[in-house]
Amino acid sequence: NGGGASAAVYRGGEVTTAAAGLANNVSGVEMTPETLLHIGSITKLFNTTLLMQLVDEGVVALDDPISRHLPELKLGDPDALAAITLKMLVNHTSGIDGEIVPEHGHDQETIAQAIPRFAEMGQIHGPGEDCSYCNTATVIAGYLCQKLTGKSWYDLVRERIFEPLGMEHAAALPEDALLHRASVGHFLDPRSGKNVRTTFAFLPLSFAPAGATLMMSAADLVTFCRAHMNGGVGPNGVRILSEAGAQAMQSRTTGYQGPGFAGGFGLGWMLDDDGSMGHGGGGPGILSWLSAHPDRDFAIAVLTNVQHGMTIINEVTGPYLTELGVPDRGRELEDFAGRPEVPLENPSTVLGQFENCAQVFEILEHEGGYGMRLKMKFAFYDGITTDWMPAQPIRFIGQNLFLPRDQVGELPTAYALVNPEAGVPRHLAGMGRLYKRVH
Repeated sequence: NGGGASAAVYRGGEVTTAAAGLANNVSGVEMTPETLLHIGSITKLFNTTLLMQLVDEGVVALDDPISRHLPELKLGDPDALAAITLKMLVNHTSGIDGEIVPEHGHDQETIAQAIPRFAEMGQIHGPGEDCSYCNTATVIAGYLCQKLTGKSWYDLVRERIFEPLGMEHAAALPEDALLHRASVGHFLDPRSGKNVRTTFAFLPLSFAPAGATLMMSAADLVTFCRAHMNGGVGPNGVRILSEAGAQAMQSRTTGYQGPGFAGGFGLGWMLDDDGSMGHGGGGPGILSWLSAHPDRDFAIAVLTNVQHGMTIINEVTGPYLTELGVPDRGRELEDFAGRPEVPLENPSTVLGQFENCAQVFEILEHEGGYGMRLKMKFAFYDGITTDWMPAQPIRFIGQNLFLPRDQVGELPTAYALVNPEAGVPRHLAGMGRLYKRVH
């Protein structure tokens, strides 16, 4: 329907690739296995690899406080800043309220220029006390790498990862993509039912370490993944990370309280109870997924340039995972969808607003039951409005667990109310994040 996808599967020593659709539905350029697509937040695995290389070299230690290496960094809570370690930056336990910040214009979007903007950011939770997916923490880790090495983050990715692994179809900077056949994102136009090319080719470049700029072929992404599966050694025999460093990234360091997301995090990697490791990525009209099962010598990458790419991802990955005996990613959420609604014992405790620096959710009485509405604080994708979106009816399947009554989307989305204080939940948990109660 005017978009495209590319996939690569590694299994038993062999890599198979496939591509379909268009890389750009305005220019009509077709998708090929060599086409570069956005990987979005899968970039966090590359960023964490850079940090772990510095650990290997003895430049830093994971338990170092970030203030030791970045005395110029300021956050809204000085006490929290003093307690945040490098490890917390890459396992999403820093607690920094840092989803993303508004774009400041191309000339003001270097990674270094982003750092002073974090000075007013508060905390979603105390450092190390919980887990909430945090883009800002990842940017800080990337800035740390470039400061301590004296090289730009983009050069570090190229010189320390792309080139050693022979990743020839990969780009770190937006202009690098011009040297390749490259893809662009597409959004589904509800009026025409067709995909429309995004007007946001990239997210703000200052957030590159969190997922704004890296593009590559699905095959090159699998090459990177195989290096991690093989103890830090790429398919070409070149080591990019120590075996101890690769193992540390794959060892669970924290869990996540919300439903339907990863079981927990290692360092960078999302980890599940079935032994798999992976990461997803989103962006303006793109969706990407990487999943690896080291014990089965299997990895798969599916990169799409459409907003509704999860449908494609599930269709491509599903048969492989079924054959491997791996539970389907959406099974837990589908189980939630089948549960009956339960009456609330204390309805007043669930009502209220929950927010982070980019979004506000409100749970309210709605149409004789309950509903939830969402407001974005600023627009960074096509079609985003900063007005309140219409409330959607929700149904509770537990005293603190709910999902939309009429599910819209490719998989059910569930939310949990967590961290009670005097019987009142302090956070809303969903999509890997915690949102702090404001009233």
